Amino acid sequence: MVPSGLPTGTVSSGRAGPSSSRDAADAAPDARRRIAELERENEALRAAIEQQRLENERIVERYEQLLDQQRTADGPASDAEADVGDGGPSPARDADALGRIARFLGL
Repeated sequence: MVPSGLPTGTVSSGRAGPSSSRDAADAAPDARRRIAELERENEALRAAIEQQRLENERIVERYEQLLDQQRTADGPASDAEADVGDGGPSPARDADALGRIARFLGL
């Protein structure tokens, strides 16, 4: 006993009293409210992710356009690239362009 005459330690009996039933009733609406709030937040995050994905696609398309303009201005770099008859980039150019885009995006 402490000099004041009161015992030390916690005073928790673990028994369910009238306040426990009230707390349980209040907890259910709070839990439902929290779940609804988290669902709204989840939807907002999904929308933000989709918006960012679209922005990233736009950036990549613009970057590819700039690369094509630069290649056109520079002319063909070698005879092998000049021999490509379909007008499309060669696999080596594709790999190089993808590498540049990945570095540009920090991947």
